Amino acid sequence: MATLKDVAEKVGVSITTVSRVMNGRGAISRETRDKVFAAMKELNYFPNEMARSLGNKSSHLIGLIVPYIDHAFFGILTAAIEEACYKSGYKLFFCTSGGNPNRERELFTMLCANNVAGVLVCSRITDESLYMQNMQTDVPIVTIERMIEDVPSVSCDNYKGGVLAAQELLLASGCKSPLLFGNRIISDQLPASLRYKGFQDTCARNGSPCSEYYIDAEDLFGKNLGEDVYKALKQFPETDGIFATSDVLAARIMNTLNDADEADTFGRIPVIGFDGVDISAYCEISTIAQPIRQMGALAVQILIQRINGQIVPERSILPVSLIRRKTSGPNFVKA
Repeated sequence: MATLKDVAEKVGVSITTVSRVMNGRGAISRETRDKVFAAMKELNYFPNEMARSLGNKSSHLIGLIVPYIDHAFFGILTAAIEEACYKSGYKLFFCTSGGNPNRERELFTMLCANNVAGVLVCSRITDESLYMQNMQTDVPIVTIERMIEDVPSVSCDNYKGGVLAAQELLLASGCKSPLLFGNRIISDQLPASLRYKGFQDTCARNGSPCSEYYIDAEDLFGKNLGEDVYKALKQFPETDGIFATSDVLAARIMNTLNDADEADTFGRIPVIGFDGVDISAYCEISTIAQPIRQMGALAVQILIQRINGQIVPERSILPVSLIRRKTSGPNFVKA
């Protein structure tokens, strides 16, 4: 049976070009399009979604790859995806990569070999070739909070979230020297980088450029995170407000700030998180809430549309919202 790779080799173009022709994306010449369709006809090639429809051999299995399940964001997302799959007549094949590129590659290959109808990917791994080289399988892919060329993605409005966080600290809480405290961003392919930019741009526009302190993703649950908080505040002693780029991180920062031994040193500082997961409510931390459940449901909807051969948007961005609690706002009392 012919594959996408066979078509690309027949025409003398890349797999990406063939994919763009099939999905009606990109500035591809009419001559190249005609050659691609002619090669598909000659090789008797049908995209998987067409073949499955013609042969009625759909597995009704959807694969999901996330880096971790113990992070609240991924737990909520996975539950929403599973529910949406069930309502649509699909079952979920769930995998965790542990943030390991080799493991993620193996999982994706395994899912394709098990004849899944499509794959949802929510990962911090930025090796785009990991998926591009497997496009010859024709298994539809949709990403969540991750961008891959020519692959539909679902994310929240991260840039707007950063803007709202900055406005909450600068305008509502009266901060003059905000600190951006977050995971180290390793690629612009991760939409989360836009929440950093939104915060940085808004601080600069308001005449209060932010300081920045970054940790590695694996340090989020590490026992030494408190030391990083101390280092950041000693490195930037003028800090009078903190934007933590996740709620889990915000909760851990608040725990450090509330430590009796450090309260007199650092005083009370406004803190705002990001995600809108339960820990922010339990700890009464202000946050920028992502519509996580809606993102999961929309990703499933778009993937099923792709499975059925429908045209889908390349980027779907959902709105975020500010939830003000005790750690920010005009009623917050600084030391």
